[in-house]
Amino acid sequence: MKILLSVDPEIPVPPIHYGGIERIVDGLAQEYHKNGHEVLLLAHPESSAVGATEIIPWQGLSSSSKWDTLRNTFQLYRCSQQFQPQVIHSFSRLLYLYPVLAGTKIPVVQSYQRAISPTSTSVASRMAGSRLQLVACAAHMFAHLPQSDRWKAIYNFANTDLLVPPALNASRSYLAFLGRIEDIKGTYETIVVAQRTGERLIIAGNIPAEHQLYFEQYVRPHIDGEQIQYIGPVNDQQKLNLLQGAKALLFPIKWAEPFGIVMAESFACGTPVLGFNIGSVPEVIQSGVNGWVCQDIEEMVQAVGRLSDLNHQIVRTTGVQSFSASVIAGQYLSLFEHLLSKIRNDPSQGFI
Repeated sequence: MKILLSVDPEIPVPPIHYGGIERIVDGLAQEYHKNGHEVLLLAHPESSAVGATEIIPWQGLSSSSKWDTLRNTFQLYRCSQQFQPQVIHSFSRLLYLYPVLAGTKIPVVQSYQRAISPTSTSVASRMAGSRLQLVACAAHMFAHLPQSDRWKAIYNFANTDLLVPPALNASRSYLAFLGRIEDIKGTYETIVVAQRTGERLIIAGNIPAEHQLYFEQYVRPHIDGEQIQYIGPVNDQQKLNLLQGAKALLFPIKWAEPFGIVMAESFACGTPVLGFNIGSVPEVIQSGVNGWVCQDIEEMVQAVGRLSDLNHQIVRTTGVQSFSASVIAGQYLSLFEHLLSKIRNDPSQGFI
């Protein structure tokens, strides 16, 4: 199968530093390639994705620039005509696809990792009909939308080859927080949980400039270097070490985060997750199996006391079975085949 894969133009694939979506696209390109498919990747000029048969650099490097958007829209259309893919898998702006949706019969899968515009998705659906499959990285993102039955949830994944559990008898001696240091991520709430349970807490993550005051007021006063530690941003090896040594990852978010990849990363290390009941948390955490969904701080405190009830190997198994690259790529490939099968049965809907 020939797959045209696209992502927003700002960050290389794979990313040099931060870039959650770009890591997902890089992993999918590798898995598609492993399964014998040809992948054309439209991405940032510095992209080096090893799974791509060919990488085409975007001409415009800003999604917010109207001129760059126009250039990229027609570039994607031209690439679709030259490459003649069986399917387009887009993680880039839906607007880039309008000429393809209106002027070709190529099946398209549009994957959302951020807030969804009901207006633009409705327009695109009217243009493409059944050739367009809308996908979000969790079901909560589209549950409130009109025609939610047109959507499908396919989760994100973690690198389950890199992120693995520690040795069988390795010590797990603290609670962990991993993410941006800001109010909606619940950093302060993790401190409260640690203080109320008497557990050590290691906080890892960057402090955005606009949230420095939050750190100074709510986080720094509690850092003592013993019970409460802050170790700053971490690289992949440091992340592995952090998660392997943790009794649990605390995820007391205050907003409907689209997915929360750190939960899948924690499971890969056999580390359970305790999260607040919002966003993707109730979709990702199986209470009593790989963590607990908590309504508030009190429930999270109680859940810390029940961590010994969980089996780290089972936690790892749920991560691999539900949130590994091979599993998620397989779900996308099955979706592509379903779209192509519909076209085979009704050639008026597209071409193969």
